[in-house]
Amino acid sequence: MRTKLDAISITAVLVTVGAFSATAPLTAFATGSALALALGRNALGLLTLGPVVALIRRREFRKVFRGERFLVRKEQRRGALLGALAGTALAAHFATFMSSTRMTSVAMATALVATQPVWQALISTLQGHRLPRATWAGLGISVAGAAIASGMDGRAGTDAVVGDAVVGDALALAGAIALAGYTAISEQARPDVSTMVYSVLCSSVCTVELLILCLVTGTPLFAFNGSTWLALLGLLIFPQLLGLFSLNFVLGRAPATAVSILLLLEAPVAALIAWLWLGQLPSATAWPGLLMIMLGVTAVVVADARRADPATDTVTDMDTTGEIRGLVAFPQHPLLALNHIPGGDIHAFLWREAHRGRFRAVEATIRRLENEAVRIHGAKSTEATHWIEVRAVVARIAADHALSARLWLTAARFHSSSARRDLPSTRTCLDHAYQEWCGLTDEDAIDELASALREMCRQDPYYSTEMLAVLDKRLLHKIVHSHQE
Repeated sequence: MRTKLDAISITAVLVTVGAFSATAPLTAFATGSALALALGRNALGLLTLGPVVALIRRREFRKVFRGERFLVRKEQRRGALLGALAGTALAAHFATFMSSTRMTSVAMATALVATQPVWQALISTLQGHRLPRATWAGLGISVAGAAIASGMDGRAGTDAVVGDAVVGDALALAGAIALAGYTAISEQARPDVSTMVYSVLCSSVCTVELLILCLVTGTPLFAFNGSTWLALLGLLIFPQLLGLFSLNFVLGRAPATAVSILLLLEAPVAALIAWLWLGQLPSATAWPGLLMIMLGVTAVVVADARRADPATDTVTDMDTTGEIRGLVAFPQHPLLALNHIPGGDIHAFLWREAHRGRFRAVEATIRRLENEAVRIHGAKSTEATHWIEVRAVVARIAADHALSARLWLTAARFHSSSARRDLPSTRTCLDHAYQEWCGLTDEDAIDELASALREMCRQDPYYSTEMLAVLDKRLLHKIVHSHQE
């Protein structure tokens, strides 16, 4: 992944900002219910994404329908449960934020929702993490700015009364908190579930819960006029499809911190769109508060990036439960040999605790480090993939050869599909996956992983003819045995 923003990355960020900035103005423009719009946006997005996932994962779905495997594997159940909870938080975000655009100005709603990193920092403290002073300073500036802007905003250009505007501001803040909750839950769930499956799961839960909310509140479903249908189509095309696609693209090329800061442009761009299109503009006395919100959020984002900078962090202290009380270094060295117990870094602690059988503490530590690597470098980066490899080693120590093989295969796929394909690392991971496969005794797991290994080997057919011969023999045995039955 690139460490600086290039022209392509900047263009992608600007497209993302423009697409996301259209959310609040489009919602304010539509005359239909905000809840119904939120439901329609997610339902259409799910209908668009669902068939794509079904096509990409068609082999897995075939096995599910044949009864050869469950839809969610055992090791994915925790991630799936957390994904359902994240879908609930996402539904709360859409319901509150989109409703707020009808009660307060677009500029206020977007700026208050942009305080999500601030609430994310507070959630981090509740999880036991210590925050630097700069983060607390940014938090204080943002809260003060929100109070000033909410109190001074005259809602110029709108007909909303002051009482409705205050409720709208509160809903926008609730939307920011719900979005922070979604991010925090997703951080814990994402290492266990693929991006496609996780997106469909969250969207499904979110859509169902918004439907229930509409039915409970008596909100008319899709009773839209022509302008509202156009707004709904815009919500689907811009933030739901174009925005998410360009964001995922740029996160694979540029530093997450730089992207996060540039995304703060969403608030002023949304305010500009609302002014030019809807005639909405906060009063002059509200602008200092809006500026304080942006400055405070920027301070939080930058402080968080410095706290997690792999170039400066070191391992300082860990207790016996696996909780990391200090800063943690992200290892940049190649994967350590399986039979070697390293010293002087985080791996020494992981190997020691794994050999002592404290796998829950080890998994919690690895998950935290993996989440940080995903957030900073990207889901398929070398840094994030390294922690998948570490989890595979721990699974081997736990004598869970099936899980270890699956993790090695996942790491191999990431190495082979990255922008700079790493053929040596891919082959190393395939070797380890094959070794774990040879140690399996469960016939179903042997057959399932043989197919997956053979599929990966097709990308490099001249690598290990011996491995291919063994896998082909096993698959042929499976076919003959199925015909005999």
